[in-house]
Amino acid sequence: MSSPTRLVVLGAVHQFQPVHGYFLRRELMTWLVDEWANIQPGSIYNALRSLEQDGYVRESGTESDGKRPARTSYTITPAGEVELMRMLRDTLWNVEPFDTQAVMVIASFMFILSRQEVIAGLEHRITKIDAIVLTNGFHIEDTARSETTPKYVREIFELSTARLKAEQEWARSLVERLRQGEYSFADDPREEQPRR
Repeated sequence: MSSPTRLVVLGAVHQFQPVHGYFLRRELMTWLVDEWANIQPGSIYNALRSLEQDGYVRESGTESDGKRPARTSYTITPAGEVELMRMLRDTLWNVEPFDTQAVMVIASFMFILSRQEVIAGLEHRITKIDAIVLTNGFHIEDTARSETTPKYVREIFELSTARLKAEQEWARSLVERLRQGEYSFADDPREEQPRR
C-alpha cells in the first residue's frame, strides 16, 4: 500500500470516526482521490485492513441495515494518532520536485495540526521551492550542454518549475489566509473543529 493511501485513509478515519469503509469510499471519491492520489475504491478497504493489522485503527462495532451486508466501523488508536501526525508532518515539511500528491494531502488534512505548524511548514515549502527551482535551472543548463541527452528533456524541468511556482503561489496565499484566521485547526476551540 502506498504512503498516500495510508495517510489519506488514516486521516479520514481520524476525521469521521467511528466510520465504516463504505462511507470512507463514498466520501473520498467526492474528494477525487482516485485522480490525485491514485487511490482506487478497493484500496480503501485494503488500507483499512492493513492499518488494523498494524494497530493504527480498530473495530468499534458492526451495523446492519436491512438486507445489506454488515458494515464494520473503525476508530483510530493512540498509535494511529502518532503515525498520522508523523506522516502528515513528513508530507508538510518535505518538498518533492515532481510530486503533486503532497499538497493535496496537506490541503485535505492540515486541520489535524496546529495553525502555527501549518504556517511554518508552508513557509518552509516556499523557501525549499526556491532552491528546487534554482536546481532545475542548472539541470536545464546541463541538458543544453549534453551531447547525449535529447534537448526536449529540459521540458521535464520546465514543467517541474512551473508546477512548483504555482504551488508556491498557492502556499503564499494560504499562509496569508491562515494568518487572518481562516479554517479551524487542532489548537482552536473544540466547537470549531471540522464536522466528523
